[in-house]
Amino acid sequence: MAAFAVCYSLGNVISLFGMGFLVGFKKQFKMATAPVRLTAFIVYIVLLILTFVMAFALDIAVLCLIFALGQYCALAWYSASYIPF
Repeated sequence: MAAFAVCYSLGNVISLFGMGFLVGFKKQFKMATAPVRLTAFIVYIVLLILTFVMAFALDIAVLCLIFALGQYCALAWYSASYIPF
C-alpha cells in the first residue's frame, strides 16, 4: 500500500512540474495562491508531504493510503476551484 501511495504522490509531483513547464512556474504559483484556491492548494501540498513522511520516515502504510486519498480529494477541490461559477 505504501508503494502505491508513493507512486501516486510522485505522479502528482510530476504533474505539478509538468503544468509549471506549460504555464510557467511563476504564473502557476500566482494562480495557485489566489485567495479562491489558496486553502485547497495548502491542503494539497501538506497531504503530499505527509504521504512521503509516512512512507519513508515513519513507514506507516495505512496512513500513507489515507493521505493519498486525501490528496485525491484536495486535488479535486483544487481543480474545481478553476471552474467559474
